[in-house]
Amino acid sequence: STMVGRAGFLLESGQAKASEILMLAYARKAADEMDTRMQKRLTARGLSAMTFHSLGLKIIGDVENGRPSITPLADDPTRLRKRVDEWFQGQLDVTGYKALVVRYFSRYLRPAINPFDFKTEGEYFESLNANNMRSLKGDELKGYGESLIANFLYRMGVEYQYEARYAVPTRTPDFRDYHPDFFLPAHNIYIEHFGIDRQGNTAPFVDRAKYHAGMAWKRDLHKKHRTGLIETYHYETTDGTLLQRLEERLVQAGVQFDPLPDEAILDDLRQLGTISEFSGLLADLLMRYKANWFTEEELSHHLGTLEAGPQVQAALDLLKPVLRKYEQHLAETGTIDFEDMIGRAVDYVQKGRFRSPWSHILVDEFQDISKPRAKLIKALRDSAPDCSIFCVGDDWQAIYRFTGSDLNFTTRFEEVFGASKITILDKTFRFNDKINTVASMFVMANPEQREKQMQTVAKVDKPAVSLLRQSKTEIDGSIQRVLEKITGQRLDPERASVYLLARYHFTLPSSADLSRYRQTFPGLDIQAMTIHASKGKEADYVIVLGMETGKNGFPSEKQTHPLLEALLPPKEAYLFAEERRLFYVAVTRARHRTYLIADMNCASPFVEELLKGHYPVEQEEFEVSLMQRLAGKLRCYRCGTGIMQKRSGPHGSFMGCSYYPRCSYTEKVCLTCSMPMQRVGNYRLCINPDCGAWTPVCPSCGAAMEKRRGPFGVFWGCTNYRGKAENSCSTTREVHAVHPPTPGLAGPHPSSCLLRSPST
Repeated sequence: STMVGRAGFLLESGQAKASEILMLAYARKAADEMDTRMQKRLTARGLSAMTFHSLGLKIIGDVENGRPSITPLADDPTRLRKRVDEWFQGQLDVTGYKALVVRYFSRYLRPAINPFDFKTEGEYFESLNANNMRSLKGDELKGYGESLIANFLYRMGVEYQYEARYAVPTRTPDFRDYHPDFFLPAHNIYIEHFGIDRQGNTAPFVDRAKYHAGMAWKRDLHKKHRTGLIETYHYETTDGTLLQRLEERLVQAGVQFDPLPDEAILDDLRQLGTISEFSGLLADLLMRYKANWFTEEELSHHLGTLEAGPQVQAALDLLKPVLRKYEQHLAETGTIDFEDMIGRAVDYVQKGRFRSPWSHILVDEFQDISKPRAKLIKALRDSAPDCSIFCVGDDWQAIYRFTGSDLNFTTRFEEVFGASKITILDKTFRFNDKINTVASMFVMANPEQREKQMQTVAKVDKPAVSLLRQSKTEIDGSIQRVLEKITGQRLDPERASVYLLARYHFTLPSSADLSRYRQTFPGLDIQAMTIHASKGKEADYVIVLGMETGKNGFPSEKQTHPLLEALLPPKEAYLFAEERRLFYVAVTRARHRTYLIADMNCASPFVEELLKGHYPVEQEEFEVSLMQRLAGKLRCYRCGTGIMQKRSGPHGSFMGCSYYPRCSYTEKVCLTCSMPMQRVGNYRLCINPDCGAWTPVCPSCGAAMEKRRGPFGVFWGCTNYRGKAENSCSTTREVHAVHPPTPGLAGPHPSSCLLRSPST
């Protein structure tokens, strides 16, 4: 509407003719909508909107006296990935390239995650999960250093077992059975990768003294039972000497190598799907490389300023032959792609081969502008005398960095385009004031966002963002509960529109489920789409799915490949900056009410922030189970971040950390009602208010205590009591000296040692 109003003003005031106005939109659909509005509202004819790609094609056509054809690969990502896979697989027949591929997969397939960069063990585990830290054999590993060791042993033909139980039973009250990092059965040699730097320091979340005690315990154990032990260290990973030192120690220990042929390794990678997965990454890298329109010298300079590491160069070495195949394909077919449309157009304008006929350039959705598009606009402005630029954009809705959009062009507009006037559009007709309060508070938590005081036309008297807390295993029931609620309260007699939105397409309901919802609720117009696809659209009600933590959660914790990251605009320092804006977009698609569905056992950090930050979110619209209400309080006692979740085993129910198997901490459930128990102060309390069971915590070792009977009557005894066994805890307490905790009791965890492996 603002674009159309501006164009109408220029025409009616006589400042410009229709032929002198260039109106730009990103997508063809948006350009068509702009044309439709202009036809309805403006009397002047001859004015139409263009996309950036159609503009680029026009410039190229004018200079070259004919418009080139577009490659079918340009708008068919599946077809492009298939061709890239063919080119990549073909390159694997080239000996030198094959060796580069094997080296890359062995050393650089997973990011170099450093445990010293994390404050809590849980955050570290989350990063390992998000990056799928596995070996080439598929082992789920507990660190980057371990992945290098595993892949080296695999390549060198050395049989190994990961975390196999030690040959001699070692379980004690303080330590579980010893599971060394690697066991080489053919040589009876164990490998331990110790997480210390050169000064002997450990990661922030690891107790240094206990860790060193565990190292000494392991060394003494191997010495006592005469088993071979090879040690490697975290600092060898960071200084790049790990594999060299490992090879030297293995040779010294008499280990014989029988390296696997590269082709055998590639065959294994093909069976695991790793090759095809990497082909998809190469396709993304190919398009990002082209979109930047770099010369090789410019790229080298760019990577140099970023101080890109060896992983980036290794990936670039694999990309370049595929890039040459792609360019050769375009040349042979006489076609160009969308990136060529922009890049070649910029070249022609900057070199004076195209002179702009436009005195007014109007750009919609400017927050999505990329560097090549910004260069094109600036070049057109500079090539025409007295040309002005008018841009409409909202930095709160910048959600396309992964396609090359650079928010700096919006937030630092004047630094690029010169003296400007900024007008704030601070009134919205889309959503009500209560949705606005939640969404605005949330997005402005990032201090880098432009501060705006949004005003709404619609006003309501109660919260309009509602949270449904229910297990993700019951997501179908959760959606139906919300749809029933909407059916009972919709404001319009006509069919109400409902959007089911999710961060990822695979999180959305299937087509069959969607059809069933539509049949069950005929009064609702129900559609499902990703949040990115919903931008610019609106519905009466919105239901946001997938509000959980993790790699495929929201916010997404997927790690971008370092080379892809290097080819994208600079990343913002504020954590999840773009994901926060995406959440703002999701919440503000609703006119009347937004529903968030979350399982509190794995809830999104965004949901936790809404609750802890006391945002005006309705929490009692739906009945909530006790487990869901208290899930956030059942934090893992060991890693501090994971959520204790109820599980079943051969000996009945128990509570286990959500980061299992990386965190193996467990606790017993309440013996009275089988509900979880929460550590509060020096007690473990049943969370079931109708139960009220409790047990004291051992003040010596932190384990639960239980009632026992002895010669002098009943007493509290530590569950770590093992008679005369080493490390047995014999702490007892008299029954009359331990009193039931008072309601509302709170306090810190008791100071105690935890039941953990020395390798933790």
